[in-house]
Amino acid sequence: MLVLILRIIEKLLIIYFSAYFLIDIVLYLYSIFNFRKRTKIETENLDYEDFSISIIVPAFNEEISIVSCIKMLLEIDYHDFEVIVINDGSTDETLKTMNEAFGFEEKEITRETFLKTKQVRNVFFEKSKKLILINKENGGKADSINTGINFSTKKFICTIDADSILDAQALKKVIEPFISNPNTFVSGGQLAASNDVVIKHNKVVSSRMPRNIWVLWQIIEYIKSFMISRIGLSRINALLIMSGAFSVYKKTDLRNVGGFLTEHNDHPYLKQTIGLGHKTICEDMEIVVRLWRYFKENKKKAKAVFLPQPVCWTEMPDNAKNLYKQRSRWQLGLAETLKIHSALAFEPKYGTIGLIAYPYYFLFELLSPVIKIFTLVFIVFAAVAGTINFAWVMLLIVSITLTTAIIMSSMTVIIENWSQKHFAANRDALRYKNFANWLWLLFVGIISDFSYAFFRLYSQFVGIIKFLQKKSEWNKFERKGVKTEG
Repeated sequence: MLVLILRIIEKLLIIYFSAYFLIDIVLYLYSIFNFRKRTKIETENLDYEDFSISIIVPAFNEEISIVSCIKMLLEIDYHDFEVIVINDGSTDETLKTMNEAFGFEEKEITRETFLKTKQVRNVFFEKSKKLILINKENGGKADSINTGINFSTKKFICTIDADSILDAQALKKVIEPFISNPNTFVSGGQLAASNDVVIKHNKVVSSRMPRNIWVLWQIIEYIKSFMISRIGLSRINALLIMSGAFSVYKKTDLRNVGGFLTEHNDHPYLKQTIGLGHKTICEDMEIVVRLWRYFKENKKKAKAVFLPQPVCWTEMPDNAKNLYKQRSRWQLGLAETLKIHSALAFEPKYGTIGLIAYPYYFLFELLSPVIKIFTLVFIVFAAVAGTINFAWVMLLIVSITLTTAIIMSSMTVIIENWSQKHFAANRDALRYKNFANWLWLLFVGIISDFSYAFFRLYSQFVGIIKFLQKKSEWNKFERKGVKTEG
């Protein structure tokens, strides 16, 4: 009887991981096809005139890098934009540092507060009025973004982290999907590690292969995630997340669905759909899912677009402690969002979102760490019981190694060749400078599947445990700041 049960479990696991493997391969092939196809699209004649943008920068205890990052944002190559920095009740010198650097003038100003937020204490304007600083009570990142939306004067909203720097052309690139397709409701670009990179006037002037193994592992992880999974999911209209570090939305869409999710947000659409009082620590995913829900329920065409070209440089955790905090928080936020919007699951009226996207994120993103840990325990138990299928285990190991090698080698070469002709920032994001560096990146990518993967697995599993325990903690990691010149 025991042997029969073990065999049944073994077959179920084989089916699961075969499906996982097949999906990765399909997304990889589809991403390459669409990546190469996209590079041929001519965008020189696009008209940006009616596409003004408010860049909203939530800031909580960001005194280390806030000034240099804001100065870089003000140098972005775009015709009509404003930068709104929200000091979210910082306990350090963020407010003082900003005031000293930009010489703000405090002004009394009233705006239509269609999104309920924590109280605004002061509003400051820089002389050109291109930069606004809002000082408010602490309410969290989502509350800060909603405050920025209330005070924004442009048609589009771009959210960016306070420690991040956009490539000079990134804003033009990320707005292109809205110009070419009016059904686009969110657009986002690639995140790249700013660790050990020196940036001057929004351009990389010095970069090298990171010596820190934790940073290098994340670069590899981001190449796989951003350049493969998100491109493929975006193309089949099944993308449920856009990085909060760099995303663009239509302001009217955000107003219609109630802005970003906070406990005190009492917008009618929230009350009508998910109810009031909800919160999540991954507001960037929840808002995208809610927008999808809004468009599907109102039978409107919609498109979420991830672009490989625009680059946002951001600091990544450089040690196990901080990376553990970040990864467990992401998994917790994923679980919160899927629970809040469980009505979408396997529901035909939501189209690909209900029938493909939600099941994919639930089975292969949320439950993945649970199933993988169960598999490890199962292999050990089956080995002790003498019923292990070693051929299956070896096939699994070989397939993982070959998949990583093929994906990493081909994707980096494709990006490198394309970036030399089109978008240099993508080449800098790869970080390798010569053939030896490339081989090292490939080698680290392979061994990460048998080392870093277990660390990430544990972090994600803890995130699920915290979700079950209802522990919604932000766990912000300590930053060292982006290196800038000029």
